[in-house]
Amino acid sequence: MKNKFLIGVAIVGAIMTINSCDSEENALPAPITPSSCDTSKMTYSTNSGQIQGIINAQCATTPSCHGAGATKVSGDFSSWTAPKLQQAISGGTGSTMYQYLQPTYPTPMPNVPQPGWSECDRLKLDAWLQAGAPQ
Repeated sequence: MKNKFLIGVAIVGAIMTINSCDSEENALPAPITPSSCDTSKMTYSTNSGQIQGIINAQCATTPSCHGAGATKVSGDFSSWTAPKLQQAISGGTGSTMYQYLQPTYPTPMPNVPQPGWSECDRLKLDAWLQAGAPQ
């Protein structure tokens, strides 16, 4: 009798676990895809300044990253006219920035402590660089 009770409890527990996993999976948000992230007509300063905003929020944050006064090899990305930004984006998909944009790159950016690009921001930067990084 005791064994039947324990088997019954185990079966009910297994059913509840399976059902709870299905519920959690169904509750997850849909992944960002190009169709749910508008990457059309990406430019640095127009289209609501989306690329400039991404760079300012994720790259040009402090002098220790790519902010005004940055002295690292990759330098200051704080404005369109910053020579190091122009150097980093030169070449579109052959650019240094494009390499660092790839999640498989050994040291993708932005690096810690930044939270990193959202998938939509990464897709916007990708589209922008594929278009030749227009202003």
